[in-house]
Amino acid sequence: MKRTYGLLRNLWQDRSANYTVIFGLVATLLVVAGGGSLDLTRYLEARSRLRDNVDAAALMVAGRYKAGETTADAVTTAARAILDQTFADHDATIGNVTASVATASLTLTADAHIQTFFLPIIGLSSMTTTAPSSVAWSTTSIEVAMVLDTTGSMVDSDKIGQLKSAANSMVDSVFAKAGTSASVKFGIVPFSHFVNVGPGNAAAAWIDQGAAARSSYYDTYFNSHINRLTTYTSLGKSWKGCVETRPSPYDVDDTAPTVSNPNTLFVPSFHPDEPDSFNSYYGNNYLGDKLFFGDDWTRMINAAKYTSPVNKDYSNSTLYSNYSAPKGPEFLCSSNALTRLNTSSATVKAAITALTPAGSTNIPEGLAWGWRVLSPKGPFADGASYTASDNRKVLVLLTDGTNAINTFPTALGGAYSSWGFPASGRLGANPGVDQRDGLDAKTRTICTKAKAAGIKIYTIGLMISDTAGQQLLAECSSGTGFYYDSPNATQLQAIFDDIAKKISKLRIAS
Repeated sequence: MKRTYGLLRNLWQDRSANYTVIFGLVATLLVVAGGGSLDLTRYLEARSRLRDNVDAAALMVAGRYKAGETTADAVTTAARAILDQTFADHDATIGNVTASVATASLTLTADAHIQTFFLPIIGLSSMTTTAPSSVAWSTTSIEVAMVLDTTGSMVDSDKIGQLKSAANSMVDSVFAKAGTSASVKFGIVPFSHFVNVGPGNAAAAWIDQGAAARSSYYDTYFNSHINRLTTYTSLGKSWKGCVETRPSPYDVDDTAPTVSNPNTLFVPSFHPDEPDSFNSYYGNNYLGDKLFFGDDWTRMINAAKYTSPVNKDYSNSTLYSNYSAPKGPEFLCSSNALTRLNTSSATVKAAITALTPAGSTNIPEGLAWGWRVLSPKGPFADGASYTASDNRKVLVLLTDGTNAINTFPTALGGAYSSWGFPASGRLGANPGVDQRDGLDAKTRTICTKAKAAGIKIYTIGLMISDTAGQQLLAECSSGTGFYYDSPNATQLQAIFDDIAKKISKLRIAS
């Protein structure tokens, strides 16, 4: 060791040769090699961060515009502002930012300058890295059916208010991210005891008109045939638009309605006059029975009381604490009319804003109509073909409770709903308390069939503490990432925003 040190000292002190120059060159090379590697490391790290930030900026800017509705200058300005805020790199600074806009994509390019510490020795005082990013607006058309719980409990904790705000925001977001070649359509399906298809469809061919060829359900609650729609008029009432669920198997599918198969038609809801009785569970007794004998069922189905009604009473029913409405054949038809697939965000948002909560939770009926809104088949036939490769069908279900339509200790078995009275057994022989078991089974069947048809289902459980209810929604969804548990209403905004991002499908093209 001493000998080595001596040789180096002699080499340094020797002026008779070029050892000093040689040593200086070697030292310089060592500095360049060692320090330069540090500069190179800083350069590579800055380049990686720049690429990530440019990708993020491109996505953010693309999310603000539709294709064809912005310019390269606007994109450049917006991207520069974003990068100035987000690219916080101590070793580099943003330089040039440029952009170009094509029919269905935008390209953003930015460079960053890194000041070197050691490489100035060889005349390299800075290094520049460039990162390009191209974002493609989706050219796939999107059809979305929002199936929204509007039952009475949605009043609690401002759930209905938070729902309206979050759902409207989602509509804005999806429409904003649509490219010019992409079509975005939304449909809204509110549900409670019934789904309301709109009173304007009273004369539609797919509404059972009560003619000779009519559904097997049409006269279930009358001992002789009456025309439901004309009887509304004779009673001084109007059909609001609610329909009964079709007979099996058409209750859980989107089979197109046709007069040649009457069970595929949709029967207008008509809440029968419940029997004159001291039973407090009969909350819709609005006519005199005109009978002095017979059991409760016999009194209810007496069709003669509608032809020349007596003792009409259309005062508000007091049966349900959270539902106050006039008695009559339209009783419990409380949901807003559904909105068919529509390309107008203003129309869709108006339908959401108008939602009014009342009634009980009938999830399968909401799902079935959500599917029909998306379907290429009747009654609406607004949806694209299931086999269209450039189209996506999405159903978003939100509910704040578990399936429940009241069962009571009466001859009718409980409340009238789209499934008729519980005593009719349309939900199976053992539908359970408040018919939950039967409704859950129908929910599972509809979800399975709709997913098999190619519909992606997102489900949201709002403040549902019931484990089985949460599991049902998870099973109904299209899998991991499609079910959302929202313990409070304030989380709905983030949930709907996340769904909007997933279905809008902005993507990095390169």
